[in-house]
Amino acid sequence: MVNGAEMLRRALIGVGATVLMVAGLQPAAAQRARDTVFIVPGGHLDVGFTAPIDSVRVRRIAIIDAAMRAAHADPGFRWFEEGGWSVEAWLDQYHNNPSHIADLRALIRRGQIGVGATMLSPYAAAFPEALHLLTMHLDRVERELGTRPDVAVVNDVPAVPEAMVDALAAAGVHYLLMGPNLFYSRPLPISVTRDPFYWESSKGARVLVAIDPEGYGAAFAKWLLPPDCVRAANPSIPSGVPDAEIFNAGVARELAAMKTTQPLSIIQHAIDNGDPLCALHLDAAVAEWNRQPGATKLVVSMPDVFFHHLEARRKASLRVLRGEWGGDWDLLRASEPVWTWRLHTALRAINATTPASVQREAVTVIDHNVGLGTRWMDGLPAATAREHIAEVASLYRRVVGAVLGPGAATALPARLALPPSGAWPAAWQSIVGDRRQAAVVRAGVSFIRPFVPADAPIAAIPVEVAADQNRLVVHTTIDRIALERTIGPKYQAVLEVEIHAPRDRVTLAPVNSPAARAGRWLMGTPPDHVVAPDGVIIAGPGWSIRAWGPLLYGWSLVADPHNPGMTRLQALALVHSVQGTVTNGEQLRLPFAAMYPGEPPAPSFDLELTREVAGVPHATRPTSPR
Repeated sequence: MVNGAEMLRRALIGVGATVLMVAGLQPAAAQRARDTVFIVPGGHLDVGFTAPIDSVRVRRIAIIDAAMRAAHADPGFRWFEEGGWSVEAWLDQYHNNPSHIADLRALIRRGQIGVGATMLSPYAAAFPEALHLLTMHLDRVERELGTRPDVAVVNDVPAVPEAMVDALAAAGVHYLLMGPNLFYSRPLPISVTRDPFYWESSKGARVLVAIDPEGYGAAFAKWLLPPDCVRAANPSIPSGVPDAEIFNAGVARELAAMKTTQPLSIIQHAIDNGDPLCALHLDAAVAEWNRQPGATKLVVSMPDVFFHHLEARRKASLRVLRGEWGGDWDLLRASEPVWTWRLHTALRAINATTPASVQREAVTVIDHNVGLGTRWMDGLPAATAREHIAEVASLYRRVVGAVLGPGAATALPARLALPPSGAWPAAWQSIVGDRRQAAVVRAGVSFIRPFVPADAPIAAIPVEVAADQNRLVVHTTIDRIALERTIGPKYQAVLEVEIHAPRDRVTLAPVNSPAARAGRWLMGTPPDHVVAPDGVIIAGPGWSIRAWGPLLYGWSLVADPHNPGMTRLQALALVHSVQGTVTNGEQLRLPFAAMYPGEPPAPSFDLELTREVAGVPHATRPTSPR
């Protein structure tokens, strides 16, 4: 477990906080007309970012207990536990203490403590088969705590797929609150952050969505609430700075800058796995602000209160948006492509007879922090980073073994059959050119986007290519350790196919997204990459093909910098790193086997392209390890 100062530092990175400088600032411009800003206090659930999973579990139980004590001490105190994962752990801890459970039930009934409708914030686009598991706690929460949460809070991750709407609606969840991380991610367009909107799926399901453009820690990092907590977090603030100056530097500034036409707004006051300390004085701080004549009202509240008020006042005039959003951080799963395939296979096999304990572990593996290698070790002590890697590998083995049997934990995908060798079909010649340069492995240093820089060299790795009239298969084996010797401890590698068409004539869409296939994207324009473990549809002038591979789920179309008439299809094969920064800036570099236990050092990749021809079905992917 990291100490308090380090916890706060990592939390500020997590929420994308700017340096909190308030001294000497003048009052902000006049507030825009607005009724109320709802502030939701809580601790963002990070399974594995601030500490290993078991340590996070212990901390989250203690956080709920601390919130209960604070609620008893102050009727104005509010706390929202965004992840059902934490509440499940708490209920397990106190299953033999019915009076303690009854105490939490009473606090929830009084509206002082709330529970989120999703277990955690997931790699949702990377694991679409597991979305139903995100709400598996709802029946238990209703049974034991007397409430059925209807607000899903998905924080940190900057995108979720349209399929999330269907999964939430199927579980009776009506609302989705999101606070993206802006430290690692690009700002979202104002078209989706300005005002809440109904997100309607291609199947007709709806959820009401509110996205805070400043992230899930906005109330603390941007609005500077409460002032005493801001002072504690930033020792550079002179001791004599009054609350009014901090209010003007934060609250008034943010109110003036809010780009919204809604009379009701919502922000979150959450730091990563943070305890209730900074929420203890929120009610007193907002009361002081609200005493100003004509001030926009601030309310410390549960998110469902905001959504219910909003629908009561604006339901008929709220916007309805449609389209695919997709995935983003999910691409990090390419650091362990074989384990990801094993987990996909296990998650698809889960059914009603699978024990609840196994399902809970299965949903844990899709948390946005869970992964091997150097994923989020920055700032952790070296011993803790090692512990986290070993713990994640053990979790993977347990889940795959429990669902599919012990042999599945070492399974590899069956190699796709190559079409019979023969003359190179004219149909493929017109789309990808001749056999010799149709596909290559390209590798270079990057951080997710672009997958591989345009000027990165082609790796000296043999690639097999074979095709018949309608099907083309690419096969290669990438020795991660050998490639590391050439490029360095961090790199990305792709399987790349030439597309003989200009970039503006080629589109890319997840095969299972009707909205994306119809060209409807929630952000207004297609992203520069697509997360699609079941494959993508690539459409060009006069043709359409499906691309898929057992270990491939990140896809991108890249303009060829040397030929404007060509496009590169990149299938992300590897995000490789064996070196990370731990406490005090130390560079921890471990052997591959220590960074990625159970992951083959030289995985084999298949990429299958199938032409969409009337009457010719797509090839089907294997559904179980072999």
